[in-house]
Amino acid sequence: MTGKNQSYARCLNNRLVMRELLSESMSATMLSHKLNLSNAALSDITDDLKKRGYIRETDNEVSSGSPGRRPVYYSVNENFGCIVVVSISDYKVKIVLSDMKKNIVHSEETRVECYDVATVYEIILSVKNILALPKFRDIPLMGIELSVPGRVNKLTGELLLSPQFNGDLFGENKSIAALFARQFDAPVRMTNDVNLAAVGEMHCGALKDVENGILLHVDEGIGGALILGGKLYTGTKGFAGEFGLMHGSLGGRTDVLDELVSLRAIKNRIKEERGEYLHTAEVVRVYNEDAQIKNYILDTARCIGKMLKDLVEILDVSTIVLSGRVTDFGQEYLEEMNKEVFGTIVGAQILPSGLTGNAPIIGAVSKAVEALIDDIFQ
Repeated sequence: MTGKNQSYARCLNNRLVMRELLSESMSATMLSHKLNLSNAALSDITDDLKKRGYIRETDNEVSSGSPGRRPVYYSVNENFGCIVVVSISDYKVKIVLSDMKKNIVHSEETRVECYDVATVYEIILSVKNILALPKFRDIPLMGIELSVPGRVNKLTGELLLSPQFNGDLFGENKSIAALFARQFDAPVRMTNDVNLAAVGEMHCGALKDVENGILLHVDEGIGGALILGGKLYTGTKGFAGEFGLMHGSLGGRTDVLDELVSLRAIKNRIKEERGEYLHTAEVVRVYNEDAQIKNYILDTARCIGKMLKDLVEILDVSTIVLSGRVTDFGQEYLEEMNKEVFGTIVGAQILPSGLTGNAPIIGAVSKAVEALIDDIFQ
């Protein structure tokens, strides 16, 4: 039992050291103080991690007046492996390569006509071509993170529902994750894109250091994520945050919010009124030019605000981050939402995302690197 406990403690300490070094370079003394480990124990850990290639000694500036020997600083070895993130949304695919310090070292984006098996194989080929580039081909692939719209069962990793994908991608042997897993010798994980966006906002966005908050994504559809107790809350199977399935009322009509106030619902309403389908940029232009359309769109913002007010009262959250292309409607749209939420005892605030659509990528990279550290030292 003692040996097992020592092994567990060593793995735990390895994880803690790696996570500390992900954020900044530190000396052994700094690490030992922060992690409450003896200098001898810390020295054993750093020697082992350095020998295995997970960390490296790094240059660090010290003041010219510092007496004594210059301390050795350690950093995660960014090249002990790489992570691939494939972000799929709105018929756009973004492929990102990250090093082990969460730095994005390669990124490319393409538009696709549809998501079917053939398209997935094209994406796989693009990933292989990137990994074969001279500057990356000698760096081991450590994991692939797939960011997708729709419901992903966190217990099985299976995509259960997403209207963007062709039905042939929901078979047991033809799911997106299964197709990738057969082509790469590395763990493949698939996660809902809004959940990953919430991780990104927690990492370096408006939800950083927020104990209890909400990410609300309003675009062609409506999705969301919950931060409770400083952690992403995904529910039993990973389906928490489907705010688009909540009901609301607008113009005498009661329906799920997806059908009332999403960007898709707004476009359909404008088509009924004007007899023409408008793309998002045209909808924003009409919003700024047509008072009647503007009032209708602001009504949708107030409808969303009422839903958020109920959530704030129930969950006692302090911060709500709004993402998606509805933010193109500007400050007044956001203010109409905020007016509903300001009336709560909690006094929560709604903020626009400042990560300009990159939150899912940032979240996917962060999640993949930290999951890898857990896998290595388990």
